[in-house]
Amino acid sequence: MIVPVYNVEKYVLECVASLTEQTFHDFEIILVNDGSTDNCPALCEQLAREHENVRVIHRENGGLSAARNTGIDHTRGEWLTFADSDDAVAPEMLERLVSLAKEHNAQIASISFEGKENGVHVFSPCEALLHLLKEDSTFTTSACGKLFHHSLFADIQFPEGLIYEDFYTVPRLIDKAGKIAHSDEALYHYRTDNSESITHAQFSPKRLAYFTVADEVDKFLSEKYPSLLKHAKNRRTRYAVSFFRQAAQCAERDKESERFLVRQVRRGIFPYLFSSYKMTSKAYGLLIALCPPLAIKLF
Repeated sequence: MIVPVYNVEKYVLECVASLTEQTFHDFEIILVNDGSTDNCPALCEQLAREHENVRVIHRENGGLSAARNTGIDHTRGEWLTFADSDDAVAPEMLERLVSLAKEHNAQIASISFEGKENGVHVFSPCEALLHLLKEDSTFTTSACGKLFHHSLFADIQFPEGLIYEDFYTVPRLIDKAGKIAHSDEALYHYRTDNSESITHAQFSPKRLAYFTVADEVDKFLSEKYPSLLKHAKNRRTRYAVSFFRQAAQCAERDKESERFLVRQVRRGIFPYLFSSYKMTSKAYGLLIALCPPLAIKLF
């Protein structure tokens, strides 16, 4: 279990407590302190003293991808998984992931963040990527809540210096896996009250990095899964609509970002109107494409 840690002193003890209380016991927790400037380094060392299966690696700050890559380099087991240090997991999560992988002879096992269903699905790489791109199931791009065979990372790393690193990396890991087993059980508890998280902070131009990653994903799909490109492009448009709405609600307008997002929406609005996304999102997208000033007033 690889846990990057950066300035999360309010949450890291709760996160690690949920990991040390797992019903599956044969695993180690690697805390990668990514140059934290708060009390996290001391807390990580404290946790290592208190738990035999907790190991700490201190490194200079390099971002989430760099911390995960460092953790991967130091793992010793056949399988690995990730948790964000401001999240928590159910006690049975690891046991369930290991059971899924072994029962279905899968190289990736996955559980959900939310939902009340508990169905199990076995996907081929193409099927898993389709659900990931269409966002029509509890199978997501997140590297958290997934168990990966270590061999999948032989020639794959998380891209350092980029956010949305999971969207770049997970499709490539799926492509290398012969089989993916996914359960709808919600056993990974994703924190939604950390305002410092990039996922929950207000709009920033940093979010536009999504489209750089999306370009790379498009290249990857065009070579391996060209039939899925249309779904990737609809996902791109959905993100552009969502980001534009966030940008329009900011007290200080970022007109350059808004113009960029309008171009992204216009680029894919026609096929997006015939996609499976929500009608409200498609209506907003059409309004953004036709009359951005009116869309800003509405939002």
